[in-house]
Amino acid sequence: MPVGTAVTVTLPESHILIGAALLYGVPLAALLAGAAIAAALFGSDLAAAAGAVAALLAALSAAAPLRRRLERATLRHLAVKTAA
Repeated sequence: MPVGTAVTVTLPESHILIGAALLYGVPLAALLAGAAIAAALFGSDLAAAAGAVAALLAALSAAAPLRRRLERATLRHLAVKTAA
């Protein structure tokens, strides 16, 4: 295809939803859960902040391999066609 050719890119909706949940939902849920658990256990705002940061870092490190798998699966289902 020459540069400047109009194309249509399609991707299954499930890949978009899973990607959004993985990139935004998991870290947000970890942040809130870490803060709530630490606040309940230790009863201070400082503990809640530390728990939120610790849980967020754990979620981000766990999400990296999942993100790579999702990217590979997305590339297998990506369809690029020239626009008519």
